[in-house]
Amino acid sequence: MSAPAAPTPVLRQDAARNRVKILNAARTVFAEHGTDVCVEVVAHRAQVGVGTLYRRFPTKEALIEAVVDEVLQDVLAAAEAALESESAADGFAEYLRAVGQLQFEHVGCLTRLWNHPGEERRIRIESVSRALLARAQSAGAVRADLVHEDVIVLFWSLRGVIEATASVSPDAWQRHLEMLWCSLTPGGQPLSHPPLTAEQARQAKNAAAMKERLAAPDASAG
Repeated sequence: MSAPAAPTPVLRQDAARNRVKILNAARTVFAEHGTDVCVEVVAHRAQVGVGTLYRRFPTKEALIEAVVDEVLQDVLAAAEAALESESAADGFAEYLRAVGQLQFEHVGCLTRLWNHPGEERRIRIESVSRALLARAQSAGAVRADLVHEDVIVLFWSLRGVIEATASVSPDAWQRHLEMLWCSLTPGGQPLSHPPLTAEQARQAKNAAAMKERLAAPDASAG
């Protein structure tokens, strides 16, 4: 007679389910209250004990990083889906809308989203984003003098509008994106000011990240 099955797989399934529940709850709670909220609030929303949360995520910082990483996965998925669009113009527009929507849905995490240290995923997002822009330009759908750094600044612009208006006018960012899209399409006067260079964009992101670290309370605590 064979020995009884070990209970380990069941425990692993429970741990995996709890991890998903915690991350889903954290995404919602951070969106509603920002990342300064206590982890007890996340645990309560996930319907798990605080001890269970800390077993999955030893520090609050680890939980924040996991949530941001999930959002970046969604950004990458949106970019890759847009690249499959038959229309270069529609694909690029879909990507911009998708990232705007993700920023709106995770407004409490926006201070961390574009300064997250997940370099490998960021490199992939940038690669696909550049391909989307180049494809749209080749099709004549957007201005030929745009560079990828302009797309980065566009997302920063959306972030500012979302943070300022999300609680009073949830759709305001969509109007802003429509105005930005009109400015991206061919025609009109040439742009008189140069875009950010890749190094300037990197320095700007690093400066923002440093400012946020100095302003944030100790994230290792609950």
